[in-house]
Amino acid sequence: MLDTVAGNTGKAATQGNGEIRLVNLTKTFGQTQAVKSINLTIPHGSYCCLIGPSGCGKTTILRMIAGHETPTSGEITIGGQPVAGLPPVRRGTALMFQSYALFPHLTVRENVGFNLKMRGEGKAERDRRVEEMLAIVHMSAFAERVPAQLSGGQQQRVALARALITKPRVLLLDEPLSALDEFLRLRMRGELKRLQVQLGITFVHVTHTQPEAIALADTVVVMNQGSIEQAAPPVAVYAQPRSPYVARFMGGQNVVKGKVRAIDGDAALLDGPEGSRLRVPLAGRKLSPGEEVYVAIRRDKIVLKRGGDAVEGGENTARGVVETIEYQGIYFKVTLAPLAGEEFIATEPEATFFAHPIKAGEKVVATWQTDAVRLLEVDRGAAGGVQPYSEDAT
Repeated sequence: MLDTVAGNTGKAATQGNGEIRLVNLTKTFGQTQAVKSINLTIPHGSYCCLIGPSGCGKTTILRMIAGHETPTSGEITIGGQPVAGLPPVRRGTALMFQSYALFPHLTVRENVGFNLKMRGEGKAERDRRVEEMLAIVHMSAFAERVPAQLSGGQQQRVALARALITKPRVLLLDEPLSALDEFLRLRMRGELKRLQVQLGITFVHVTHTQPEAIALADTVVVMNQGSIEQAAPPVAVYAQPRSPYVARFMGGQNVVKGKVRAIDGDAALLDGPEGSRLRVPLAGRKLSPGEEVYVAIRRDKIVLKRGGDAVEGGENTARGVVETIEYQGIYFKVTLAPLAGEEFIATEPEATFFAHPIKAGEKVVATWQTDAVRLLEVDRGAAGGVQPYSEDAT
């Protein structure tokens, strides 16, 4: 059973104030097990992103923490206190929905202060806290406007202020940036991180966008079919994926299946698809000749040899035919014909590509160093072996 502890940010914070612990947490809808006995600890004052395709269980987890769904079994504690059976208002959490749900007839000031008014807070204290919160989200100048007079990013700031004004221990965010265009999304991403650091409270953020999770989180929790595949700092999840599923979903890696031909010291020699040969560091793993394994190869570490240089070499090489080329601004994404059903992608720096352009249909040889290859484990969420991530799932 996976027991995951999200990385501590090192901030000075009240001990256990906003710590979240999920113990054997399970949620079943009819015959469907949406969340499968997960264990996760999110330290106080950290930023945690739950990521995965639609239907993987991430939003169900968020709603159970908030108190909008009741667990089928298992335990949730916040700040060391069990919260099962407590209404949302008594959990010390605030939930910001994907749709900001602002009251269209109320001003920004009235929207932000609404929850305090419902709790019977006096007008003077309410006004003071509204002004304080508007300043934090940089919306003081828009206090008398109604939502229809605001941009999408401004509406999001108002929704954040409304959620934060109750001084929650935990802020829960359900796809908060999905309604924004790319420019605003990048800008608000920075604002969310700034607010989390400034306020020092626990943020739990659900997303299906990999760059968003990597940019924001202290810990990225990758979900697969109701289970946690990997929970680690973003650098580890991206550069050191644990399983084929994580490597495919987080991007930046090619997943290749190979059969162990021999063991050579601290490395294994593999026979890969279509005649490719690989050398992969064992990193403490015990493998035997004939065993089938999956490896990840960093896309940005691959060198494409073309023309007269496209002669197959020895280890860590693969022949390929260019299928598509996409310009990504600072690099080119070059996709080769699939190797045994797996897409194989190399990312070339802009200067390298322009110095030696290639076209779709050209034959190339992909080469890489041994330190660009990593052994993978079988997916945790797979009931019967490796369950590849599919774009169709999102």
